[in-house]
Amino acid sequence: MICPHCGHDNIPGADACEACLQPLSGLDLPASELERAITEHYVRTLVPKKPVTVPSTVTVQDAIDTMVDNRIGCLLVEEDGQITGVFTERDVLNRVLSDRANLASSVSEFMTASPETVSFTDSIAYAMHAMSVGGYRHLPVAGEAGDALGIISARDLLRYLSIRFADIRDAS
Repeated sequence: MICPHCGHDNIPGADACEACLQPLSGLDLPASELERAITEHYVRTLVPKKPVTVPSTVTVQDAIDTMVDNRIGCLLVEEDGQITGVFTERDVLNRVLSDRANLASSVSEFMTASPETVSFTDSIAYAMHAMSVGGYRHLPVAGEAGDALGIISARDLLRYLSIRFADIRDAS
């Protein structure tokens, strides 16, 4: 059984994870192949895109220009090689556009600070849960040092699910 907390592959029937000691006894086994796939496959399976990053001191206007130039809806904000925030098109619509003077402000004033992150070795189920609970459409993929390694989006998850569903349907 794959531990949903740390991803360790435990022997079937284990009451606690051998690696992180989190309890496994209360977990229901996935009922379908699709449920099993999202708990057994890792975020790296989604092939996270290389993130576009900006420093926290960049202006909102420059951040918007960067998103437009790269045809993306999300930037990672970094400081000293660490992810410090996420700036999205939703931030522009909900926080920035109320006053055009905000365009000259620092992106750090409007970003989502200290964002939830995932690692390449987290399960897809964990990433889906984090996005659902947090209401996020994008999740940074971070290294052990907190550096930006990639980014996944709700679209990446939908693509994965549609491919897996088609594979399962075709196999039956």
